[in-house]
Amino acid sequence: MKILGYSERGIINSLIFNIGEDKALMHNFIKLINIDNLGEPLDYTILLEQSFSGFGDADLVIILEYKSYKTVLFIEGKVKTYNIKKWSLDKQYNKFKSRVKYNGYSSNLFYQLYLKHLMFINKKNIINNNKATIHCGIRERKIGNNAIVWVAFNKIAECSHAYYVDLIPATKMEIKQFKEALDYNIHLLSWQKVETFCEENKLDKVKDIFKYNKGQIH
Repeated sequence: MKILGYSERGIINSLIFNIGEDKALMHNFIKLINIDNLGEPLDYTILLEQSFSGFGDADLVIILEYKSYKTVLFIEGKVKTYNIKKWSLDKQYNKFKSRVKYNGYSSNLFYQLYLKHLMFINKKNIINNNKATIHCGIRERKIGNNAIVWVAFNKIAECSHAYYVDLIPATKMEIKQFKEALDYNIHLLSWQKVETFCEENKLDKVKDIFKYNKGQIH
């Protein structure tokens, strides 16, 4: 039997389930992001395609559990899509920076992670006021009433630090040249680097999904 997932979510889901409970392999995957001073944790909690209501969905959330604190990684994946010749990191950033609303603005890479940043830095206010709202763009943002969303949010609220990761179809050189300043701690990771990781660690099921989505991812 062969199970094939579509686009970024198909690959992310397959990657996490194939890493499974191998903590050493998960640590090696996280090391691809090159976050300074991020040591090997005692344990992990993984949230896939988690909704945070008004703050948007997250493709992947990884909570790193250390002895005396926790750190959260918000990971947002974007792909080239099959009918686009070139995906541009700079264009994504410039559209976000302009603050001009356009069709599809809510799916902008930087905007989606910015919502997670707003949620994280306002977590105490959200907890204390239960349904606290935060103005962002053209409407208010809130966690809402979904009990499962609150369970996920409370896990995030336990974290002392947060990092925001763009999983993108950019080349190593494009990532190296990207020097734009943001007001949240963003890191860039290429799909090509993830695919190489899967090849080196013989994650054959994930490799099959990369092949299935050839021309779609990067």
